[in-house]
Amino acid sequence: MIRHTTWRAASLACLSLLSTQAAQADLIADIPAGTGYAAWELCTRTQQSGDDYLRVRWSYTAPKVQPLPIVWTIKYTPGSKVDVSSFIPFITHKRTAIYREGLGCTLVPPGATEAGVRAQAFKPVVLPQPSVQSWPAGEGPTEAARLTPAQAALLATHGDRIFTEATTKLSQKQNALAFLVARDGHLVYERYARDYQRDQPQLGWSMTKSLTGLIAGVMATDGRLNLDTPVGLTQWAGSAKAAITWKQLLNMAPGMAWSEGYDGASDATEMLFSQPNQGAWAAERPLTATPGTVFNYSTGFATVATYAMKQALGGSHQALYDYYQQRLFAPLGIRQGVIEPDASGTPVGGARGVLRPVDWLRLGQLVAQGGQWQGQTLIAPEVMKFLVAPSPASAEYGGFIWRQPATAIPDAVRARLPADLVWFAGHMGQFLVIVPSHDLVVLRMGVSFEKDQARALVFEAVADMVEQR
Repeated sequence: MIRHTTWRAASLACLSLLSTQAAQADLIADIPAGTGYAAWELCTRTQQSGDDYLRVRWSYTAPKVQPLPIVWTIKYTPGSKVDVSSFIPFITHKRTAIYREGLGCTLVPPGATEAGVRAQAFKPVVLPQPSVQSWPAGEGPTEAARLTPAQAALLATHGDRIFTEATTKLSQKQNALAFLVARDGHLVYERYARDYQRDQPQLGWSMTKSLTGLIAGVMATDGRLNLDTPVGLTQWAGSAKAAITWKQLLNMAPGMAWSEGYDGASDATEMLFSQPNQGAWAAERPLTATPGTVFNYSTGFATVATYAMKQALGGSHQALYDYYQQRLFAPLGIRQGVIEPDASGTPVGGARGVLRPVDWLRLGQLVAQGGQWQGQTLIAPEVMKFLVAPSPASAEYGGFIWRQPATAIPDAVRARLPADLVWFAGHMGQFLVIVPSHDLVVLRMGVSFEKDQARALVFEAVADMVEQR
C-alpha cells in the first residue's frame, strides 16, 4: 500500500501511466482485470504453491499489472484470502481471492459472495502414501545416470540458459521456476529455481486447456461423452449453438465470438476477473461462423468444456472433481493437483490448473505413450489420435493441444523439430513439449515477462535433444 501518496496525486499518476502504457503487450492495465489478476495470483502462488508473499507481490505480480501498484491496496490473510482494490475514487473494483484446502484459490467477483462460495459443499480427495518407486510410477529421484555424458552436458547447458537472467529489470525477467526432462519414460533432469522444491504445485495457465482436453479424452473413453455429438449444454437448447459438437469445441472452432487479449478489457479478462459463473458467461458469446470452420483461440471455450463436463456428470463440482482425480490423476500418481474453480464451483478449464512440475510432466508422458499408462488405457487410441491431429480449422491445433507446424516457433528451430511434436502452452512462459517418436517430454515453467525468449529457449533445447539422440 502507498501511504504517502494523496488520492488526487495517485489518480493523476495512474491516468498518466494508463495513457502511455496501455498499448504494451500483455499489460493488464484496466482496474477490474488488474485487481482480479493480482488477487488470484497472490492467493494461488502463496497459499496453494507455498511461495514467498513479497516475491510474488513485487517480482511476479506488480510488473504485470502496472500501473495498478501505484494505487493498489492489498490485504493479505495467510491461509484464508487476499483482497486487492484501487483507492482511485469511484473505481476501486475490489477483488477477493479465497483459499480452500484441496481446491486452491477462487476469485469472488461481483455477483458472488465470499460466504456463498465458502458454503459450497466439498470433500477433498484422500491421497495414498507416496511411492518410493522411480518416476513416473513413484516419487523417486531423478535418474540422471541414464544420460550419456554428452546428454548430461547438453541438458546442463540448456538449464543454465533457461535459468540465467539477462537483465535486472523486473518487467523483462524470465523468472524460470522449473525445467524438467523425461526420456524413454524416465525422469532424467530436474531443476528448480532457488528456494523452490518438487512438492510445490505451479500454475500452468493455458496449459490447463490441454489438461481439460485430456479429461475430455478420458470421459470419451469411458463413454461419458461422444466427441462426434453435440456438447449438449442446457442453455444452448433450441438455438443454433445446440449443434456444436465436442470435437468442434475442443478444436477451438465452435463458431462463437471471442476476444482473448490480456492487454486490457477483453472477453478473457472480463470472464476470468469479473464473472462468477465463467463457463455459463462464455457460453453466451454469439455464434458468428459455421461451427468447425474458424479457429478462435479462447480461454472461454475451454471453460465452457469443463462447464459442460460438470453438467454431463450431474451438475456438481464435486462430481467433476472426483472424476478427474480418480480417473486421470490417481492412475498417473498426480498429487496435490487441482483445477481451481470459479465462484459457481466450475473448474476454470482454460487457465487455472495448479500441479507440481513432475505431475505436469506426467501428463506429457501420457500423451507420449498414446494414452496408455502402466498397462491401462486411460485414453483410447482413436481419442488420443484426435487430440493430437490437425483440426479442420487449423493445422497448428488439435483437441486443446498445440502441434506442428507452428508459426510461433522460430523458423530455424521449427525446421529441426519432428513432425509429431505437440505441446501444451501457457501464459507467461509455461511449455510442456512432447515428441512421441523420441519418447521425449520437456517442461519449462515460470513467470516470464519475455515469453518469446522463453519459447525460443525451450524449443532450442528440444531440437538439440532430438538431434543428439
